[in-house]
Amino acid sequence: MRIAIIGTYPPRQCGIATFTYDLYRALPVEGEKHGIVAISDGTEPSFPSEVCFTINKNVHQDYVQAAAYINQHFDICVLQHEYGIFGGDAGDFIVQLLKRLNVPVVSNLHTVLQHPSPKEHETLKTICSYSKLVTVMTDMAIRLLQQVFGVPRSKIEMVPHGVPAFDYNQTEAKKQLGLTGRKVMLSFGFLGRNKGIETAIEAVKQVNDPSFLYIVLGSTHPNVLREEGEGYRLFLEEQIAANGLNDRIQLINTFASEELLVKYLTACDIYVTPYPNENQISSGTLSFAIGAGAAVISTPYWYAKDLLAHDRGLLFDFHDAGGLAGHINRLLDDPLILAKYRRNAAAYGRLTSWPNVAGRYYGHLKQVCTSIPTITLRQDAKKVASLFAVNTTRLSS
Repeated sequence: MRIAIIGTYPPRQCGIATFTYDLYRALPVEGEKHGIVAISDGTEPSFPSEVCFTINKNVHQDYVQAAAYINQHFDICVLQHEYGIFGGDAGDFIVQLLKRLNVPVVSNLHTVLQHPSPKEHETLKTICSYSKLVTVMTDMAIRLLQQVFGVPRSKIEMVPHGVPAFDYNQTEAKKQLGLTGRKVMLSFGFLGRNKGIETAIEAVKQVNDPSFLYIVLGSTHPNVLREEGEGYRLFLEEQIAANGLNDRIQLINTFASEELLVKYLTACDIYVTPYPNENQISSGTLSFAIGAGAAVISTPYWYAKDLLAHDRGLLFDFHDAGGLAGHINRLLDDPLILAKYRRNAAAYGRLTSWPNVAGRYYGHLKQVCTSIPTITLRQDAKKVASLFAVNTTRLSS
């Protein structure tokens, strides 16, 4: 079974690219190599060898040619969907690819909106209609697909977000990062005004433990940099200085490698996502924190409410710095409570390691393939593909 995965891909710096890369590395290979069809915005200098075809997101014909290439070389296609990574109105160029495929499609949805625009609604509904199976990461996303987009429940599967492997040696991780003796709270990911970091900074003023340190790890989002530069980071730095918190908060401006990220997540005692908006159905950062066995505190956006159920974490209200500070103080004042949340998170995290999650995806893909006469489809696909002149200049060397 040869699998084509469509999505952004490193060196592109975005959450979908990281997800696509991790899934590709973790998928079982039974004799035949899988391949990546990478969506490019033109900023990537080059792609690794597993990228067999690239699509310029704003070039309509690239989507047509990619469909012909996939039909000729693969048995099934996995689409990583987020509106903004594709060209067209509400990312509808991807529909031109899907409608031309003769191999089955499984679509993994990273965003499902409660109140989509008419065009967003049309695009996602069409994607689901072309998909043999749709996968999401939360129960809330399942409900929205049914209620807002009319997708049958039988067509939807919930597969959790995968996470790296962690060794849980916190003492060693703190030593390597120079954090020995500190109680560490961490946030990581691209920095932007939709992350609510100012609420967490306000909460730090009310934390009692003198050894407490809050680390915000991550570069500013590339789109934010293009639109407003480092304005938000400068705003946060001014807030930190004005409150005399320079010795209790560190803003580390770097796009962390997975190795560095795993080290910081292993070292942290508490992880926080103080996001200000409810309608978020996935968060790789929150998934990674649970996988690392951190005691997680979060605002109650949809993904957090699902993931932190069953005593896997704590919730506080949007923009409520006092509520966040209360949770931090409670965890740091009582080592047994802190240990309970860390233990519960780690237990769930082991279940969502990438090998386990990729195995679930692979099982669904095999089931889809075996339910379809793929030999006939592939023969027809080759006939159809011969009608298209594939632009070989877009194939990787």
